[in-house]
Amino acid sequence: MPVRRYTAVAAGIVLRALTTSAHAHAIAGMRVFPGTLTFSDPGVTDEFDLGFGRASLSSTPGSPSPYVSTASATESKTITKDLAFSIGGSYQGAGGNTTPSGFGNAVVGLSYLLWKSDSQETLITGALNESLNDTGSHKVGEPYSVFSPTLLFGRGLGDLPSRIRLLRPLALTGMVAANIPSAANVPRSVSWGLSVQYSLPYLQSYVRDIGLHAPFNNLVPLVEFPMQTYTSGPYAGQTLGTIDPGFVWIGHYGQVGVEATIPVNRASGRGLGVILGVGFYLDDLFPHSLGAPLFPATPRIA
Repeated sequence: MPVRRYTAVAAGIVLRALTTSAHAHAIAGMRVFPGTLTFSDPGVTDEFDLGFGRASLSSTPGSPSPYVSTASATESKTITKDLAFSIGGSYQGAGGNTTPSGFGNAVVGLSYLLWKSDSQETLITGALNESLNDTGSHKVGEPYSVFSPTLLFGRGLGDLPSRIRLLRPLALTGMVAANIPSAANVPRSVSWGLSVQYSLPYLQSYVRDIGLHAPFNNLVPLVEFPMQTYTSGPYAGQTLGTIDPGFVWIGHYGQVGVEATIPVNRASGRGLGVILGVGFYLDDLFPHSLGAPLFPATPRIA
């Protein structure tokens, strides 16, 4: 299939990656999973996240490099300690090409913590997300909704044997989602992603103090692999996505992350991009008001 047939599809993949700002952090035992910038994490928390991105959409060597800039915002609110509601929106501005500018459709979601093991530093969360039709700008927002049941996980490697203890700061997070559009003529797809992280705070605190000082002692280098595989339509069986190396700085009240975006294949484009994500931990900033569950657990009386 000629590469030019992928141009619009690849642009859509890039835009979805750049406008994802659902990077909630998560905690299991001694492990803090920082929020990834291109797909959701297994955390069920109170957060407000901002995302900014810029990427080239050029697919022809030597041609002018059209680009797109994006901004997004997502708020997550816990209903109970294990159940959260989220709502988000995005804006894209294009330059040097025919890609339109405007607001994308609003996205709402529910996430529920299915399983947590502090000893194994493991989280498994289920989520139901939906992009709401006709809630964005006429030229950007789609006239159909997309329903996405999602499974997310996080796994720290802090239980590795002592002979390879320097690998204990490693962690994996990932997700898989079925994207089901409300319009029958729109192709279905599966979104999937994986991140590989090495936590320097974990190394310093629980493995070996190597003498790092601020701000480096709070850095988590990572690589993300956000992908999308089409399961129907003319692109069935084709996978598009990016490889995104970068780092996240985590503090007590929030995080800041920066990543490059590199197309995983020719069909995904030729241009590079960059993503910046900023997250505010409302559960730490306002633990007794905005950051508290709407229905907190009631202590049992003996």
